[in-house]
Amino acid sequence: QKFIENPANKCSYPVIVKAAMGGGGRGIRVVLEPSQLEPMFTEASNEALNAFGDGRCFVEKFVEEPRHIEV
Repeated sequence: QKFIENPANKCSYPVIVKAAMGGGGRGIRVVLEPSQLEPMFTEASNEALNAFGDGRCFVEKFVEEPRHIEV
């Protein structure tokens, strides 16, 4: 949570917690406000651990209405 609140990181809510491994939407949580971060991170991590055997997750900015995403 301190990372997100640090202005130098230019990250604000909403954010998304994503499993580092796996896919198919498993281990993903959208976090709308700071009070949700810890419980949502724990939920995503537990789901990822159960589904993929790896509970590592990361946090990134959630884009609510993307127009175009290119990978």
